Amino acid sequence: MKDRELDYLRAWIRKGDNDLKNVELILKSQDEDSPYDTVCFHCQQAVEKYLKAFLTAKGVKFPMTHNLADLIAKCAVLNKSFLNIEIEAELLTPYSVEVRYPDDFYMPSRKDAEEAYNTAMKIKDFVLKRMNV
Repeated sequence: MKDRELDYLRAWIRKGDNDLKNVELILKSQDEDSPYDTVCFHCQQAVEKYLKAFLTAKGVKFPMTHNLADLIAKCAVLNKSFLNIEIEAELLTPYSVEVRYPDDFYMPSRKDAEEAYNTAMKIKDFVLKRMNV
């Protein structure tokens, strides 16, 4: 992998890590009015970025989508084990849009946010273990 490609790959990972840093800051708060909707959104975004990092590492072009199932399907062509995380990842997909706009307003609970974070961390570990960088 060329230096420029490696830098681009690392940028995807760094962006995912930054999403999770935001999540961790909010979850550390004991404020009952914490923005758990944005926690869930950032969890979905992190997973999306780790999946895109994997595809980048493999030299595969991917669609500009927030649908994690679509990204996992592309990853699974290269490594069938990605099918093992499809159901968990799909639980995060609604957080990409539904919690961002008042038209589909849904306010996740702290429990929802913690579950989203645990799922994102599990998928992050899964994806990074399958990248040879």
